[in-house]
Amino acid sequence: MSDRPTPSSSGLPIGHGLAAALFGGVLLVWAGLMGLSLQRAALPDATDGMMLAVFSPGTSDADAMAAMARAGGEPVRSTWLGFAWVARGTEPGFVGRLKAEGALGAFGELPVGPTLGGCTATPVDTAKIAATRLQ
Repeated sequence: MSDRPTPSSSGLPIGHGLAAALFGGVLLVWAGLMGLSLQRAALPDATDGMMLAVFSPGTSDADAMAAMARAGGEPVRSTWLGFAWVARGTEPGFVGRLKAEGALGAFGELPVGPTLGGCTATPVDTAKIAATRLQ
């Protein structure tokens, strides 16, 4: 008798099929939770100020910068993601105008760079940091 696992109908040992199914299930749950988290973290259309503007992957720098300018804001800096920019809008409704110009969404400024920790990042509340320093 052999100690080898019995192959399934696909030719893979049963243990590998179970592992693949478990991995797929974990991936689906993670994707769902990430989608929900991003949806809840998105800024309302009436928001202005400093934010992370996210465009479709593959959007050129020139197109992203033009969209931010047409929306009445200004690009502050690019991120290592390429399709996400830190932008500033001084008039209320900047997020809504930015979406109308092609942005997928806008989020409170995130430390997109070496300050990311593991799989998560937290928004930077610069007003809170400044208030803490004044106390």
